[in-house]
Amino acid sequence: MKRTAVIFALFWELRPFARKMGVPFFKTMSRHIILEDRNIALIRCGMGRENAKKAAERIIKDFHPEVIVSAGFCGALMEDLKVGDIITSDLSDGKIFSSPRPLASYEDKMTAHREHKAVVVDMESEGVRIVAGKYNIPCIAIKAVSDGLKDDIPKSLFTFTSLSKLIRFKRSMDIASKRLSEFLLNYIKED
Repeated sequence: MKRTAVIFALFWELRPFARKMGVPFFKTMSRHIILEDRNIALIRCGMGRENAKKAAERIIKDFHPEVIVSAGFCGALMEDLKVGDIITSDLSDGKIFSSPRPLASYEDKMTAHREHKAVVVDMESEGVRIVAGKYNIPCIAIKAVSDGLKDDIPKSLFTFTSLSKLIRFKRSMDIASKRLSEFLLNYIKED
C-alpha cells in the first residue's frame, strides 16, 4: 500500500475510521496518528482552508506520503444528494466547492451551486489540494454528505431551537461518519 495521509477537519469525522483501524480511543485525541506498520497517517486539522494547509505541510514533512486524502463531511448543493452519500473527487473536476465559511442555509447552498456549479461544499479540500500540488503529491477528496440541500445547519450547537433538531443533526452526523469510515476502509484496502 502507498504511504497515505488522510486529513480530517474534526474528531467525529476521524474517530469512526480510526476505530475501524484499531486505534485506541485516547490515541485518537491526538492531532497526528501515524500507523507505520500500515503506511497510513491520520491527521485532524481543524476547520478551514488555512488549518488544512498547515496540516498538509506538516504531514508531508513528518510522514512523506505518496498520496493525500482530504476526508470528512460535506454539505449537499443538489437536491438528489442525501445524508451519507459519498462523493469522491480528484479536486480538479469541480464537484467540490471549498468555502471559506460554513454554508448554513438553503439559500447559501443554492447560491454556491449557481455560482460554482459544484455538487457539494466543504471547507478544507482546497487547502489540502494546494499543498499537495506544491509537492507534486497526488490528492483525492473523499467526503460524506452530512447535510442535505434543504437542511439548515447550526452556526453553533447552542443555536438549536429544539431538542428534536439537535437529535436529527446528531443522527445525520452519525450516518455520515459511519458511511465515510466504511468507504475509507475499503479505499485503503484496495490501494
